[in-house]
Amino acid sequence: MATFNLLPDDTTGTNQWQTTGAVNPENAVQSDDDDTSFVYETRNGHEITFTMADPSVTEAAIDFDEDVTVSSFIKAHYYNGGSGTVDMTIQIKGTGIFLGATTRTITVDSSYPQYAGTSTTTKSVGTDWDYTGLQNCQIKLDCTGVPSRFTALRVSYVYIRVDYTPVVSVADNATFFGANF
Repeated sequence: MATFNLLPDDTTGTNQWQTTGAVNPENAVQSDDDDTSFVYETRNGHEITFTMADPSVTEAAIDFDEDVTVSSFIKAHYYNGGSGTVDMTIQIKGTGIFLGATTRTITVDSSYPQYAGTSTTTKSVGTDWDYTGLQNCQIKLDCTGVPSRFTALRVSYVYIRVDYTPVVSVADNATFFGANF
C-alpha cells in the first residue's frame, strides 16, 4: 500500500470559525506541532468546510480496481485552562460524496492529539472511490457540543490520508520476474 495526504487549499460554504496565526483558515490548519496557528470555535452548532488540494499522485498511478481507502484526520484541543470535553463532528463530503459524520469528544490536551474521522473505501453507498472523487474531497467540522464560557475548540491540523495500491506496469513486472513474464 502506498499513501498520500490531501491538505486544505480553501474553504467553502458556511464558515463560522475564527482563525489565529494565519490570514486564511486553510493556512491555519497545516501545522501539527503546536498552537501557533489554528481555527477555533466557541459556540455549539458552528461549522467550517475545508476543500482539499488535488492529489499529488496522478490518476494513472492509482489502481482503482483495488480498494482505495480515504480517511480523515484532525489534531484538536479543547482550550479551557482546566479539564473537560466538547464534542465535534468530522465529515468527508463533496460533489458526489455522501458519507456520514463521525462524532469525537475533544479533550483538554495542549499537545493537540490526533482524532480520526471517517475511514471508507466508498464515496457513497455502493460507489467506490475514483479520481474525480479524490479531487472533490472536503472536510466539514461542526462544533456539536456546548463549550464552557471563555473556552474554545481549537483545530491545528486537518488532512485526508489516501491509501491505495500503485499501478504496476508490465515493464516493471518483466524487470522483476524476467523477460518471459
